[in-house]
Amino acid sequence: MLSRRWTEFPATRDIPLKELLIAALLGVVGLCLNSFELKLGWGMNFILGNALVYAFVRMLAPQSLVLAVSVSSIGSVILWNHPWGWIVSACEAVFVAIVARRTSPVRSVVIYWIVAGAPLAFLFYGGMLKMDQLSLALVVAKHVANGILNVVLGELIYVSLLSGNPFGKFGHWPKLRVECFTVMLFMGTVLIPATVYMALDAPSRERTTMDEVNRNLESRMRVADAKLSAWVDARTTLLRGYADNGQLPRGQSDVRLPKEFSAEFQKIAVLASDQSLAAFALVEGGSVIGTTTAKADLTPSTDTRARLVALNLGQGRSNVDFALVVPHVRNGKADDIVAILRPETLHDLVEIPGQHFVDSVFVASAAQGTFALTHVTTNVRTLVDSMSQSQQATAVTKPVLLSDVDYGRAVTSDLRDSHIVRVGPIAALPEWQVASVLPLAPAVLKARKGQLRQFVALIAFVFLIGLFASRMSKKASKILRRVSQSAADLTQFGGGQTASDQIFIEEVSEISGTIAIAAASFGRERGALASYQRRLKSIAQHAPIIVYAVDVANGEGTVMTYISPSLEEMLGYSTDEGLTPQWWSSSLHPDDYEHCMAAFRHLVPGKAYAAEYRIRHKNGHYVWVYDTLSVEPTAQGAEHEAVGIIMDISERKASEDQLLHADKMASLGRMISGTAHELNQPLNFIKMAASNLRENALRGRLDAEKFISKLENVLAQVERASAILLQMRIFGRTSKEAPSAINLQHTVEAAILMAEPQMELDGTQLVTEVKASDIYVRALPVMLEQVLLNLFINANDAIHSRHDTGDSAEGEIKITIDRNDRSAVITVADNGPGIAPDVLPKIFEPFFTTKPPKEGTGLGLSISYGIIRDMGGVMRAKSSRKGARFIIELPLADATATEAD
Repeated sequence: MLSRRWTEFPATRDIPLKELLIAALLGVVGLCLNSFELKLGWGMNFILGNALVYAFVRMLAPQSLVLAVSVSSIGSVILWNHPWGWIVSACEAVFVAIVARRTSPVRSVVIYWIVAGAPLAFLFYGGMLKMDQLSLALVVAKHVANGILNVVLGELIYVSLLSGNPFGKFGHWPKLRVECFTVMLFMGTVLIPATVYMALDAPSRERTTMDEVNRNLESRMRVADAKLSAWVDARTTLLRGYADNGQLPRGQSDVRLPKEFSAEFQKIAVLASDQSLAAFALVEGGSVIGTTTAKADLTPSTDTRARLVALNLGQGRSNVDFALVVPHVRNGKADDIVAILRPETLHDLVEIPGQHFVDSVFVASAAQGTFALTHVTTNVRTLVDSMSQSQQATAVTKPVLLSDVDYGRAVTSDLRDSHIVRVGPIAALPEWQVASVLPLAPAVLKARKGQLRQFVALIAFVFLIGLFASRMSKKASKILRRVSQSAADLTQFGGGQTASDQIFIEEVSEISGTIAIAAASFGRERGALASYQRRLKSIAQHAPIIVYAVDVANGEGTVMTYISPSLEEMLGYSTDEGLTPQWWSSSLHPDDYEHCMAAFRHLVPGKAYAAEYRIRHKNGHYVWVYDTLSVEPTAQGAEHEAVGIIMDISERKASEDQLLHADKMASLGRMISGTAHELNQPLNFIKMAASNLRENALRGRLDAEKFISKLENVLAQVERASAILLQMRIFGRTSKEAPSAINLQHTVEAAILMAEPQMELDGTQLVTEVKASDIYVRALPVMLEQVLLNLFINANDAIHSRHDTGDSAEGEIKITIDRNDRSAVITVADNGPGIAPDVLPKIFEPFFTTKPPKEGTGLGLSISYGIIRDMGGVMRAKSSRKGARFIIELPLADATATEAD
């Protein structure tokens, strides 16, 4: 699915729709992850959803990567109400998608922020959004760090996925080069801990800033409270003193203010006990703020403390007028002294000349409202007026942020209009509270100067680490490529480079040294192997044998992988023809096919197999060969290979045939006297019958009945002699027939027919015992007859040797025909002297004989043993004091095969 080599750059139309959908899905997931911001304090947040997209930079086509990043970054447009951050991220994706194919993704993103990303951010945020220098530098630094961190995290995600390979079934994923891994590791080691530290430290830094502002606010409130309370107390005492001295008469008329009062008050009046403050304000052309006609005064008349009242004296006046109302008793009568303050009186009172911060001071009353004592901006007034009762209650104990934006999600410039407020009581004016408001921007900008220093230091360190990692990665890559090349040279050529002292990594240096040692050893071994190969090649080319190799699977030979050039000299085929599938099986002699297939079936490692068979020469005639092979595991160990040799044994087979024929002729020669005696009897009978018939014919006494009887006897004797001669003629010829299923009993009887005359002449009796009839074996009758005839002759010779020692017991050879579950069994037993124990193990060896010189060749039993072995049977010899016993076992054949044959 995502298995394209990432060095490819396909056309957009060639990108599968499935990949584009996957890229869009990755972008949506990244967009969701971007909503979980990593807060670094005061609106500086990292978004890490793009890291998931960059994890697939090697699998996605460049267009698909840009699509995924564009989707995941679209949230910045919604969050910040401008597209500039999104454009910078999209350009980053384009640059990485193109450049990362020639270098590492981390290095490509670093290059992007140096050559394009940072200049674009300065242009957009500085030129388009008009940010101040500090905010601009901080935002650009934040974007640089955030962009590099996303790619580093993407590489880490890719490494984790690659190590687990959960999607291995979808295709091959590219491996990381040493350069990519080294740069990613170094950059990640710097960026990730630094980012985590800043995120963890952000709340602490925010609290520190807030505490600093709170301390200023508390100090400002205490000063304002102290000044207001002291001023109220002093002016209350002073006004009462003037009233007691008669300097302040009752009534509404203007009073010439003393010098002490003219600077602070614009008018002073003493109200009679029956005159209300509201009436006084009404006479002055205004009203009491927050009061109604139903309630003329704001405090009960029994309260003797001075109080501050906000008045609105005339529509043409923009500012609120404050009046200090001092209860006074004179001559037993209670009245109120009303002193209207000048507009600048309270401002001058609460202002602190030379302070390093500019604050806004308000006084607030639950009954009359909130009023500014200092010059405030419209925004500050709006923020203070919008405070809820809960915020006012909270501001008594801790600072409250006044802002129309959430500072945790704001950019730097938005915090210029954010303020912090604290509220405290005024000791001398219990119905009033003093509120001190400080702008947050100076404290935040101060904190952000520290943030900027951190980011600049981090980015500078990242760039330095990037340069160092790049240099290190190139050197490490060069070292590893050198080691890899040494290993490749070792594998391909048997040689490698010598160990280098310039390799500064100990383990790699050890590997290089080990490869150098292995290269030297491999060179020696390779030279020796080359010598062995030359010798074997010379043997395979010039020796009169064919060397071959066959792959073995599940115990069966499958494909011939090698055959020596000597094939052409021996069988006329080229090596290409010999490697053709089914060449060997199609060239076998039909009569040897089943035998060969059975001999080379179920091949087992470590075991040797052999067979003799005929194979067709390219000219058309068949050649006798001896084929032997052994099965061994291959170098990989997972499969097996059979290696064998084929030798031409045509001359040996011809010699064996000649030897067999000579042995048969020798056997016939041994029986010639008995055969001649056997033939002499019917010839004498024929002679006598012919003479008798001649005499009767001469005398004219031919009796038809006797004549016919005589002729029938002559014919019987002729048939008897003819049968003996026919069997000997068949036995004496060289058989070229194929083995077939034969009746075992008939073959034994034929052998007895040839041997019986000699046995009778020598006084040896042949006895046949048939324990099981209709037994069929697959053999050549002549070959089996030769084996039996050899056994009969040897048994007869053994009986004669016993007679030579003076034992005159009648000789007997007993032939038993039987069978078991799998084999036909022929037993030939004699009552001779037996076989000596030291002779018995060597009885079937060629040229071994116990007979006197010129009476035996020592080949009869050896040939007989070989004939039975070629028939798939076994031949054993046993001996006892009662004589020797030879046992022949032959595989049973199907009787129905005889009918087919």
